[in-house]
Amino acid sequence: MFESSVFHNRNRGSAEERLWRAVIAKTLEEWVRGPLRYSRIAEEFLFHDNKDFHSVCSSAGMDPSSLREKLHSIRERVIEKASGHTEGTGSESRRRRIPQSFVRDSA
Repeated sequence: MFESSVFHNRNRGSAEERLWRAVIAKTLEEWVRGPLRYSRIAEEFLFHDNKDFHSVCSSAGMDPSSLREKLHSIRERVIEKASGHTEGTGSESRRRRIPQSFVRDSA
């Protein structure tokens, strides 16, 4: 899912670029939907790792700075949306969980 929605031209580029885009897509999936441990590992890589992140993005044919800007924007919107829904009527358990890494790193 992430691969198709995040990377419009996923079939473009060399096989190596497509492979690294798949790695990034999997990391994004772990960040959003993975168990807390994996979500935190993905968060660390996506937002705080400067060496490997830049290398992976370059290998994928992507601009690491641009991707990080987009990820920061997404995280901020998710946090804002979540904070606007703090008054619940018992439907909290039915809502999709917000990864703790979104909340943890934003404070």
